[in-house]
Amino acid sequence: MSAFLGPIHMWLYNQIQIVEAREAKIVAKFSQKYSTEIVNDLIQPYRQQYGELKADKPLTELIAGNDIHPWLEAAISSAQSREAAVVSVLLDKYNDQELLFTIYEEQAKELAQKAKKRDEVNEFDLNEAFEIINEHFVERMPCDRLSGAVKEENKIIWKHQNQLHQEFWQQTEVELELMHQLYAKWLSVFAENLNSALVHKREFGSNYYNDIFYVN
Repeated sequence: MSAFLGPIHMWLYNQIQIVEAREAKIVAKFSQKYSTEIVNDLIQPYRQQYGELKADKPLTELIAGNDIHPWLEAAISSAQSREAAVVSVLLDKYNDQELLFTIYEEQAKELAQKAKKRDEVNEFDLNEAFEIINEHFVERMPCDRLSGAVKEENKIIWKHQNQLHQEFWQQTEVELELMHQLYAKWLSVFAENLNSALVHKREFGSNYYNDIFYVN
């Protein structure tokens, strides 16, 4: 694959930006509640390890003519690894899960409202909502085939293999249960704000987990 940018690349970059914006919000909120100096000292090693946030830099500027596929693959990994590491070190220091859940919830709500405003709708139906969720929720490269959706009447089952997100969080001291709770909270709030009748729940199997969306 060349450095040519297509819609799929911008779609993936948008997912990366959402993860990094959430991380920035985590850092800002913990700094505001506790100590900017201490929080910055805690997270700096992970910014050095995984790179600084990309903020709103254009994708064309960031890739600088490089092969887009490996660049995006590395950026997805670093964004998720850094988020997990930041969550881990801040929880170890402050043990404030309530603040963390509030941040995930606030971002999900804000993004859902922006999506409705962008598309000029009051609410999305189930299939439309799932497309918006898929647009915003970070996965991996599509060619990895770690997720797939099964659509039924008034229900969509989004199946994920365990390594989709878990391997990044397993590098930290964060319990995987908390990772699932945080992502499930984000998805539930996002779905509800896309359509107030839309319900989300996460179910687990031996080597997979499913995000299930249905109309209540």
